Amino acid sequence: MKPQGKQRVQDKTMRALQSLVNLTPDVVTGGVPVNQLGFLPIGNYKGTPAFWDLDKAVNQPLVHAEQLHILGILDGREEDYDLQTITIPNGSAVGAVVTETLTVPAGEVWFVNFVGLTTPADAGGRANINWRCSLWTDRLAGSSAGQLFTPNGYANAAGGTWYDEFHAGAPFIGLTNKNYPLRLPAGTVITFVATNTLAAATGAMACTGALYGWIGKALVA
Repeated sequence: MKPQGKQRVQDKTMRALQSLVNLTPDVVTGGVPVNQLGFLPIGNYKGTPAFWDLDKAVNQPLVHAEQLHILGILDGREEDYDLQTITIPNGSAVGAVVTETLTVPAGEVWFVNFVGLTTPADAGGRANINWRCSLWTDRLAGSSAGQLFTPNGYANAAGGTWYDEFHAGAPFIGLTNKNYPLRLPAGTVITFVATNTLAAATGAMACTGALYGWIGKALVA
């Protein structure tokens, strides 16, 4: 007795594993069965057919998961890792700038909720402290170090400590603060900028920049 209805013949050809580098959706889902490596889902997006975007569907949501894995603490305890000293030398003229950097190591992702900045009391001149992030395009000055977080920095005759904050309640504390942790992937550079103002320095003025937060689990390149 013959089976009722139509039969769909399935291609059960065994194929060697192939690298997907440089393959296009057209090649992967080609009409010739022997070349077909798989199926690429498509859908209707705003009236236009669109391919499924694995970066948006898979990689980007993993950014939230990265934060849940606390693999280390950032609290400004280690010089040249999460703490940097920026010293304005004795004799520096007005407008003299000193910069120092911190770089997120390869294979790590950092989540920062405080950037702590300190300056000493005046020593002839007055220290102004600020910082740049290499993730942010500097459209005004075109600095390769990235945009400054605040336009004017921080300074006080008696010295002081300031915090730029990145957490849920941060905007209620200061208008420039942000309400999400600052995600810094591997290779991100934070540049601390100390500027001598007011008068020529009659003594060295040591400023510091410190990062507070945690090391997450790097899931997104």
